Amino acid sequence: MLTVQELKAVHASPLFQNYSPDRLKALLRVTDCDVRRYARGAEVCSPTSFLKELAIVLSGQILVTKGGGELVVSALSPGELYGAAALFNEEPDYVSTLTARSAASVLTFSQETVQQLIDTQPVFRRSYIRYLSCRIRFLSGKIDALIQGSGEKKLRAWLVSQMDEQGEILLTCSMTELAARLNIGRASLYREVQKLEERGALVREGKRILIRDPAALDAEH
Repeated sequence: MLTVQELKAVHASPLFQNYSPDRLKALLRVTDCDVRRYARGAEVCSPTSFLKELAIVLSGQILVTKGGGELVVSALSPGELYGAAALFNEEPDYVSTLTARSAASVLTFSQETVQQLIDTQPVFRRSYIRYLSCRIRFLSGKIDALIQGSGEKKLRAWLVSQMDEQGEILLTCSMTELAARLNIGRASLYREVQKLEERGALVREGKRILIRDPAALDAEH
């Protein structure tokens, strides 16, 4: 049985936001799905340990990393999804590592359940296709931002992709390594970070970056 807040998280997800609350409750009652709960720091899945399932974050926050934790890709909050990359393909490994950043709970749907929903629920089918389409466009935009444009644009795109819901980023690599990943010079990276600090957009304290003004990351200066 889901709590009121957990039901709100499911309803806010891209898969079920077009359902009425009553219709969603009725659907979940007859759908094979499971709630999993994780302690802070617990591994949710990794490239070598994962299940073919789609999941909605119900509470807490889940960190998505690559390269053995060196690169933070994103932080998932209630209502956000993960697992689509493992469905409907025969790849032997998962694309990233997910770790509970705080105590967290998720609602999981097996590949078979997702297939059943696609087959029997037109609203779900359209929502799932729309979600995948939006993900393709989002990831394409991230690639464009990283391979094109100025060092400032690349840094801004990276900051937006990395910050959590509190606007915080915890660096898991050195500035030299970050400069290499963004394909800009180390001196240019420091210069662009300093510019954003001077504008009041962020504060950097060692490995921690706090985004004080997220809107400034999208502004043209």
